[in-house]
Amino acid sequence: MKKFTSASFLMALIMSLFAATSFAAAVPDFQTLGFPKVVAEQTINAGEAAKITYEHVELKIPEGTFTNEVKFQVLEGNLEDFQAKAPKGETVLKTFAFKVTDLTTNERVGKFNKPVLFSYTSPDINSSSKYYNIKTDGTFALNNVLPEIHGKTLTHPNPGAPVGWAVTSSSSTVKKTVEEKGFDDNITNNSLAISPDEKLAVVSDSREKSIRVFDLVKGTLRKEIDGFITPRNTVFINDGSEFVVSDSTLGTLRFYDVNNLTLKDEIVVGPGAFGTAISPDKETLYVNNQAHSSVTIVDLERRKPTEVITGFAQPRQGIVISHDGRYVFVTNFKGDKVSVIDTETKSIVREITGFSMIRAISVAADGRTLYAANSGRDSISVVNISKGEITNEIKVGREPYGAALSPDGKLLFASSKLDNRIDVINTLDNRVIETIKGFTEPRQAIIFSHDGSRAYVLNRDLSLSRVDVKAGMITDTFRANK
Repeated sequence: MKKFTSASFLMALIMSLFAATSFAAAVPDFQTLGFPKVVAEQTINAGEAAKITYEHVELKIPEGTFTNEVKFQVLEGNLEDFQAKAPKGETVLKTFAFKVTDLTTNERVGKFNKPVLFSYTSPDINSSSKYYNIKTDGTFALNNVLPEIHGKTLTHPNPGAPVGWAVTSSSSTVKKTVEEKGFDDNITNNSLAISPDEKLAVVSDSREKSIRVFDLVKGTLRKEIDGFITPRNTVFINDGSEFVVSDSTLGTLRFYDVNNLTLKDEIVVGPGAFGTAISPDKETLYVNNQAHSSVTIVDLERRKPTEVITGFAQPRQGIVISHDGRYVFVTNFKGDKVSVIDTETKSIVREITGFSMIRAISVAADGRTLYAANSGRDSISVVNISKGEITNEIKVGREPYGAALSPDGKLLFASSKLDNRIDVINTLDNRVIETIKGFTEPRQAIIFSHDGSRAYVLNRDLSLSRVDVKAGMITDTFRANK
């Protein structure tokens, strides 16, 4: 594979090739041309260097790339749509485009002063991998500059935004089985569980095929447990002596011993197993199944599914049980609603609607109020449960995923995935009273300590940040290499 042997020659080649592109027409808005989803966004000051990371992508913006302050957005589209137009014999691994807006002129920027360096890491990157331009009509054209490939990472410079791009590999080299790719790996979530004694933390990300166990006392990684495909959620059971992990591809619940971190048992609940919640009496586990639009009831003593409740619409991670155990609140990805299960009749007795891309939910200890994160309208909905109505809407950061209540119910942590922050809400008057920064793509994985003095927040790289709640700051972060 061709290497970049001379930085000055490469720069001249890239910019000359780029200059040959016609700019007679306005810079295209790829958000309307097959790349509708904003997967990363950052405001970059005039002349400053920056770095943007998301999933398995890293973008390096050199100093002097932009003359004015810009809003830099990374866009993605549906892989299946682009696969239909891909060259024969090649599998599309990643597609993306840039939408860069000059905040002084409010115009889109098509040509950069310096190339932005794109790096993508995937198990399917190999010597056959190619880098294509995607034109405004969706057709593929091989980029004139060869990418650099080191191991499983492909790197390529992009001097502007007149086209989109695609990374492909030969279909004969790409592993396609469900076992390797995952049953529903297009759905992304992370999970965090803290042991009752606050000595252990179990973390996972559905894009990783392993889970990690941190020793919170020593501040070290105790073990990484392999063998998963799309791990979805973890809960501690039996007074913290075991923890249970759901995997939507395996369709199972795996039970692990806390002392030696070995697998003790595994039961089948069906592909699509997602969010889990344990009853207050610790005897029953409720398991969302997004593929079958159902909730499975598991007897923890017998380690056996006993009933399946239907009538949901792709329930994913969101599932919370009221403190008295009477009701189970389940989020539905389709329809943006919360279904309420009566645990005595084991049936849906109410649906609460009006949300927008609903994510995490929390229920107050008195059972009167539910809080829900809306990543579709950047807000937290406050719901009167008895009326089944949204009574208030609290504006927070962009793409809020988390909505975690403190043990005393006085504070709610709302995590913003795009802004890498947590907005702290006073539940007495539903106002944001503080913002805590320093996280990386925080989602729904937020847990308070029993006394409410600390909170744990999971980051994109599976590092775990510990927050001093009173001080409103991160005190330390646990990492795998610590």
